[in-house]
Amino acid sequence: MWLDKGAYKLRVTSAAPELTAKRTIFSRKDVAWASVKSWRVETKRADLAAFKQAKTSLDQAVLGEAAGDIVALLRKMFGTLPGWMVSTVAVGHSRRPDSFAVRLAQAVAAEFGLPFERRFADRFVTGSSHPKEFSRLPPLQLLPGVLERPLLIVDDVATSGWHMEEALLALRARGTTAFGIVWISGTGK
Repeated sequence: MWLDKGAYKLRVTSAAPELTAKRTIFSRKDVAWASVKSWRVETKRADLAAFKQAKTSLDQAVLGEAAGDIVALLRKMFGTLPGWMVSTVAVGHSRRPDSFAVRLAQAVAAEFGLPFERRFADRFVTGSSHPKEFSRLPPLQLLPGVLERPLLIVDDVATSGWHMEEALLALRARGTTAFGIVWISGTGK
């Protein structure tokens, strides 16, 4: 089913969380990233549970919705991204190399006809993905290779932006042009 939110259409599936269309630039320290949607205050708890289930099952409808939302915003911002490649933040709490975020980044890359390449080593950890737990994460490791192309970093959710900040700063320290985009960040009405 499609809901018309003015000029922005929101696809609703039974497994998808009820998100608010909220195109926003978030920043953390010296890093900024774009976000497409935010959690709804009144449904956030239920939506988090639905999203965790969608992430665990790699729900194709939710993946398709997320990729479509990200692609639409990127096209509005940049048109196309010739010469770019796509990656994602390091996989951690999902503890699977084919995580929702990886599949999301792959879908965005495919839509633009861009290569997808893993740029960070997985660092599987247990527990929750919550900012107070980040001190327990092992250091971020860039995978070997020369990065001569600009890199689009895609993630599914940014709560505090710590993972996006970490990834973008590591890439930029190597002289790589990098831009980050997240499907869900923040809370709105």
